[in-house]
Amino acid sequence: MGKVILCAGKKADTPFVVNEAGINADTIEELCYCLRQNLDLVDSSAVDRNMAAYISKDLGLPDRGSMLEKLINSRASLKEKLMTVFESCSYYDADELMTIRDEIEELSKMSSLERRKRRADRQMRQGKYNEAAEEYRNILANPVQDGISESCRGDIMHNLGIFEIRRGDFDEAARLFLEAYESNFNEESLKSYLYVLKLAKNNAGYADEVKRLEVDIKIYNEIENKMHSVGEDFEQSNNYNEINRMRVLWQQGRYSEEKRLSGEIIDRLKLVYRKEN
Repeated sequence: MGKVILCAGKKADTPFVVNEAGINADTIEELCYCLRQNLDLVDSSAVDRNMAAYISKDLGLPDRGSMLEKLINSRASLKEKLMTVFESCSYYDADELMTIRDEIEELSKMSSLERRKRRADRQMRQGKYNEAAEEYRNILANPVQDGISESCRGDIMHNLGIFEIRRGDFDEAARLFLEAYESNFNEESLKSYLYVLKLAKNNAGYADEVKRLEVDIKIYNEIENKMHSVGEDFEQSNNYNEINRMRVLWQQGRYSEEKRLSGEIIDRLKLVYRKEN
């Protein structure tokens, strides 16, 4: 469910749209909200004279629009221009405005690719996995990748590996986690790679990679203990009992009962999937 925006200002006849920055707003409150939610993509080209004119005429805030236009003409920083817009209404309180100011300052030090990665990271945290994966792939496909480090590239591939795990493609996930580790040398990427090999029951490959990558004994023991613990938990779960029950019904030739039980399990899994997506 989206956030309810209480708008006290004038509503424009037509919305202000900046597709590249995800802005589509017809009140000053909505404009501030859209800017806040898409700070990663907002640059000086988005906060231009068109926005200043829109704030002045369409939203009925001539003083604020004039102030913004003066900042644009004087080539003021993006932070100054954005804060002028954010301070146009009372949608954000003083503490939130301070947080926004700090975030703009932090973003100003990042390259465009780093800002896009930051946006995709946030989408991952919000559960918007498809959108995040698409953005990550676009970043990696960019012919000019000077704006991201090898470590950052590795982190992107790690998150794509998580996405592939959710899709059930263990082979692709393993490839991505390994490439991630070879770029960022992050212990989490290494463990994720080995976990995937275990989950895919690639025991020979798992043993070979533990040896080839000279995995620390502490990491090895952690993975082994975790997998053992997960296995025990699963064997005590309702899902495991139901699967065993299905197997017994099939062996006994009680196919209609087995079909009914499998249908119930599938319906329950579908329900969980829909809630998550």
